[in-house]
Amino acid sequence: MQPELVSFIENRFQDAIRARVTLEAQAGATVPFPGSLSEKLTSELCRQGIRSLYSHQAETFEAVSRGEDVVIVSRTASGKTLSFLLPILNDYLASRSPFSVLLLYPTKALSRDQEGTLGDLMKAATGSRHVGTFDGDTPREERVKLQKSGDFIITNPDMLHSGILPNHNRRWKTFLSRLKYIVVDEVHTYRGAFGSHVANVMRRLLRVCETHGSQPRFVCSSATIGNPGPHVEALFHRAFRVIDQDGSPRPARNIYFVNPPLVLSHGNALYRKGPGSVSVPLIREAARLGVRTIAFCRARQEVERVYRAVTDGHPHLKTVVQPYRGGLLPNERRRLEKDLFEGRTKAVITTNALELGIDIGDLDLCILSGHPGTLASFWQQAGRVGRKGNSALIVYVARDAPVDQYLVHHPDFVTSSPVEEAWLSADNPYILLQHLPCAAHEHPLRPEEPLFQSSTYEQARETLKEDKTVVPYRDSFRYALSDYPARGVNLRGLTDYNVEIFCGSEVIGEIDPIGARGTLYKDAIYQHLGRRYMSMDLNLEQKLCRVEPVNVDYYTEAVWEKRIVMNEVEETRSLHASELRFGYITVNKQPKLYKKIRERTFENIGYGPITLPAFEYETTGFSLVPSLFLREGLDGVDKRYLGAGLFGLSYILRRAAPSLCMGDTTDIHTDVSLADEADASWKSALFVYDAIEGGVGFSERICERIDEALELCLRIIRECECRSGCPACVPPLPPGIENDELSQLLVESNAAVECTVSLIRNLLTGELVLPDIRFERSPLPEPVEPPPVDEEALQLQKRLRKASGILKKKRDRLH
Repeated sequence: MQPELVSFIENRFQDAIRARVTLEAQAGATVPFPGSLSEKLTSELCRQGIRSLYSHQAETFEAVSRGEDVVIVSRTASGKTLSFLLPILNDYLASRSPFSVLLLYPTKALSRDQEGTLGDLMKAATGSRHVGTFDGDTPREERVKLQKSGDFIITNPDMLHSGILPNHNRRWKTFLSRLKYIVVDEVHTYRGAFGSHVANVMRRLLRVCETHGSQPRFVCSSATIGNPGPHVEALFHRAFRVIDQDGSPRPARNIYFVNPPLVLSHGNALYRKGPGSVSVPLIREAARLGVRTIAFCRARQEVERVYRAVTDGHPHLKTVVQPYRGGLLPNERRRLEKDLFEGRTKAVITTNALELGIDIGDLDLCILSGHPGTLASFWQQAGRVGRKGNSALIVYVARDAPVDQYLVHHPDFVTSSPVEEAWLSADNPYILLQHLPCAAHEHPLRPEEPLFQSSTYEQARETLKEDKTVVPYRDSFRYALSDYPARGVNLRGLTDYNVEIFCGSEVIGEIDPIGARGTLYKDAIYQHLGRRYMSMDLNLEQKLCRVEPVNVDYYTEAVWEKRIVMNEVEETRSLHASELRFGYITVNKQPKLYKKIRERTFENIGYGPITLPAFEYETTGFSLVPSLFLREGLDGVDKRYLGAGLFGLSYILRRAAPSLCMGDTTDIHTDVSLADEADASWKSALFVYDAIEGGVGFSERICERIDEALELCLRIIRECECRSGCPACVPPLPPGIENDELSQLLVESNAAVECTVSLIRNLLTGELVLPDIRFERSPLPEPVEPPPVDEEALQLQKRLRKASGILKKKRDRLH
């Protein structure tokens, strides 16, 4: 760790540092190379300076060599890649006839990075390089070559689903018939709806392999999660050997929790500076000292703004500081990755695109601009530094948001709380219904499918039979339609295409259509690799946006409006007089206007309308309307109590309920509608709905188990050690509140927790227990007397203005 940089942090941000936590270094546990390891691989490892294996690498080698299905669970930079490559390459060298290996990575960037690592090791050990990447960026001629002669093929779940499996009989028969190992990296990312989709893609892959005579084994790796064994068993439909004793050394880590200062605006209002007030000077100083740095931001355009702030006035930094984010073109992305790995780039400002294990060399400083959303992501990002055994420096900069403010004042929550669990449901009927036509297209469905051992399979197959998607064929069911079923199934979200952004005749980037509505509306400022462009024409039908370069000192930010409407009620039930209604919901997200915000001061300097059509989709969900008895009881004390309870329940239900429906927090959305007193026909309600178009049954499952979900929420709150709320239960100010009076109540008291508990108890038992509200007000500072008016200064200013006027008249006469 650089003493100069530590000194800079502690001196420059002395008043903003809330805590410094030191996690001591831990020695690694090493063992000699296994006796069965090939001499070629041993020589290559020694050439790279590796003389022994970590204990978990050796344990993985033995387990894979015995033919077990294995999952390795270890932290970042623990040598997971070598763990699964060594036993497979060793088997490949010893095999009489070459077999094939499929390596799955969740992102393109990660797969391209691993191609280089695997290719170099394979070439050194075997003298050949039968390895390649098959994804959307692979040229056609390269694809044909891989299909014919590739032994190690790297791809992602999306290409496996839409490119390999539907063509298994024509182009992939040879590869799949020889398939012995399936390597799946970063399995913790396969959760929720995405994980449920991938679990069915795995079923289809194993089913196709069976038809070609192969029985591959799985070798997986994962970052630390709370339930690795059950998670991989749900994902791959078999038992696994879990190797979770990490034998790699852990460097010393120093974590600074920094809270930007409160300052007085020109209007005498207090506001907290943004994280850029810390990260920008810190990146500049780290670059000056040659400290290799990675700074994580929450959004793509934030990455560009921080990059501009770092390099404005310091043009020499443009050669050593670079932005990295989604939406870059493939050649730009690979160039940045290469520059970073080879050390030409000293600091990278990025989104979570670099959170996963791309090898970007040895970094020393990690800056986190705000909480990334989960503790797993926090430690994944923090784990990007100290990879070569050097001590790591991590600076967490809090935003002016409730969760961030809690974490910066309670660092023990970050260091001691358990990492979240990952959930998925391969037998989700809505997801299964999408994959069975794909499976039937690949090979006729049998009355009993060993990989689909659930009653849901029979019901879904009968549904497809009724609508003639599949028809009887001999003793099976074949796909009967003329289309390509995999094309209509998107594994990751609502859209499966991007809008291309072009300037002149050159495409400079791409973005999904939902993001385009909030980023590329008319007159929006789009920032790309440090340059500013103005959006001139966004055509969502043609999937194109034309931009032109501009030189302005502001950026734009869209203001969204969301409307939730329940169109059709399928089921109604009561919870002790409170009404629960499940049915079909229309979600309407509309960017209604944009604000112009000055780069440096963040002041609002104007606004304009956004005239794009709304993004609208239909899904399933339920509404919860509190009983009249509860509303009147709470309103009689304070009309804000019901809103506080609804927002609190919205927060904790969204985070607790995924464990009941095997989803993820990104798959379930919640919203609160507070009634206007003037409109008697409208009632305050909580909405819970699926984030995926059409719904995939998550909210339905929660609705069915609502009592269990509420009891779980109540238990979490009661077992939490906080006094007035925290991110682990209900934060003091839950997100989404726009009412000033309600916000004031929540930030000054324990109302968030107490009102939520009161609401939950009423829903579970029907009783009315009024919340016990305690206010915690800090004494106001002594008022500052303004300095007396300087009469002499006013008189001098008056005379100078008079003199200036006389001089101006003189110039006018002369010219």
